[in-house]
Parts: sequence; structure tokens; C-alpha cells
Amino acid sequence: MNAEATVLKLYPLGENGLIAVWCTEEGLIRTAAKSARKPGSPFAGCLDIFYQCRMQWTQAKKGDLHTLTSADLLSPRLALRKSYLRLSAAGYFARLFLQMLEPDTPIPEFYDLLQRAYTYLENNDPTLRAVLHFEQELARLHGIAHPGIPAHVILKSHFGKLPPQREKLLGSLEQKES
Repeated sequence: MNAEATVLKLYPLGENGLIAVWCTEEGLIRTAAKSARKPGSPFAGCLDIFYQCRMQWTQAKKGDLHTLTSADLLSPRLALRKSYLRLSAAGYFARLFLQMLEPDTPIPEFYDLLQRAYTYLENNDPTLRAVLHFEQELARLHGIAHPGIPAHVILKSHFGKLPPQREKLLGSLEQKES
């Protein structure tokens, strides 16, 4: 299978491998990139947080850890690393997705929301309004938005908690905007 995808999370797999969690229109996809940390790996330069790639994977026979067979870098989204606030907002959005979306469940509208958010952050510093809009859209796409109730309250009650970096991000944005 193949898809355009964004890396949301990376963690080690053994001595030389990586597990990459991707957001695609097909859903959140967990892949094992065997030997990804070895010199000369075909994945060298293609796997890092927020990278957008054309990736190909082989479906797992059991479980949800698929095998990554190739990754071609489309955009490293380096502008997301331009400032601490951009990086913080991008990380917060990734954490929300990881916490609130089911693996291997098609989510084209959610994927589009993430792409629009990262494109915005590549060209602009985040604002309090932008972060709150992202949360509102996430609640709307889940079908749980309610007029008059802030999206973060609904998301927290529905999913149990919000990522801990939210408070620090909002504090930084409020301080910057005042």
C-alpha cells in the first residue's frame, strides 16, 4: 500500500530500526522501518518528525505494526522549526491526533485539517486564535462540537484529557499577543 503521509511520532526499534507513526488519509499508520538508523539506509534523510513523504508499506499479517518499504521525502517542513512557538504548536497538533484518532481508520478530513494547519504554521507564527480554531475543527470533525462550549472542554470530556503541552503553548501565545 502507499500514501502521502506526515510523520507524527518516531521511536527506536531495536538497535537500528525506527517505528514511525504516520498520518495519512487511510488513518494513523504505524510502520517499522528496519535498519533506518544504519548508515546508508534507504530511509536516511526521509524520516523525521513532521516530514511529509510518499510512503509505501506492507500490511502486517497480525497487529497494527506494518513494515515500511519505502519513503520519498516530499517536504521536510523546515519552517516548522523556525521558532519555538511553531514547533510547539505543530507538536501539540500531532499529539492531539495521536490521542484522538484510531489507527488504520480512514480519515481524509482529519488528514486535510493537519495538512492545512502545518501549511499555515510553515508561513505564520501560531496565534491563540489559530490553535483554538484547530481544536474547534477537530471537535467538529469528530461530530462532538457544541455551540457555546469551548472545543477544548468538549475534547477533554470526550477523550479524558488533552496533551499536557497545551497549557504552556497557550500561555506563551497569550504572553506574545499581550
